[in-house]
Amino acid sequence: MLSTVDKKVPLFAAPGSRAAGKMLRVMTPYPGLNAESIQGLEGLFPGMLTAEMRSLLGTQCGFHSAELGTIDFTSRWHPEEPLSVFRPCLTLGIDDAGRRWIAETSRHQGLPGPVWCVLSEPGVAVYVSDDLSGFFAMLKEGARLGCISKWLRSLAQEARIVWANRYGLARQSRDQCRNDRDLRAWLAGLPFDASVYDLRAPAPTRGWPYDLAGPEGRLYRCGKLPVFAVAGCETAGRWRQHLPQIAAIEQLARPAAAPP
Repeated sequence: MLSTVDKKVPLFAAPGSRAAGKMLRVMTPYPGLNAESIQGLEGLFPGMLTAEMRSLLGTQCGFHSAELGTIDFTSRWHPEEPLSVFRPCLTLGIDDAGRRWIAETSRHQGLPGPVWCVLSEPGVAVYVSDDLSGFFAMLKEGARLGCISKWLRSLAQEARIVWANRYGLARQSRDQCRNDRDLRAWLAGLPFDASVYDLRAPAPTRGWPYDLAGPEGRLYRCGKLPVFAVAGCETAGRWRQHLPQIAAIEQLARPAAAPP
């Protein structure tokens, strides 16, 4: 796929700049696509390929950051986001720490958004920005000031705070949703054990623990609002894989029955 006659778009390789053996802490843009190449993405792009997104792709198709690695705007470099409550979405990047950077693509106009950082330890998704332009501006400013690493640490700290307060945040969000006429019907249809997380309002910690109930958990979302729910027993989800061993130990510990 070509952008201009002499510029190749790096769909599979993502080179970085190095100086004195160390990665330069800059954002290196990848060249934009030509009109034909953008048209070719139509059937492959997840969600809506808006006019604004087409314009961005014509300017650049992504960039490389020393801290985040390859950030892709084409949907061709990285695998699909496994959490279905975020789809359709564009996987912007997966950095060396395993953080997934995604942007929702359900809007019919404007750039993709919101942008999320999905961490695995703890299993929390953090709200990063309203759209791709905000994310891009945030990274450019961070690169200019040389503080992207500090910002990433603050995101990790935010995720830990969300996880530590997961039950209190769920109670608070459920109370908020009960008082919202537009959300009551959705709330009433959730399983009885669902924990609700309402992220509509900006807050110092804006995230939700998608891994609350482990791999057996069931995730819900109220339309495309940033209002989520996790159902399932946390203990059962996290200990289910160990139940056979626990049962075997219990069997060994049980005294033999007395003979008749």
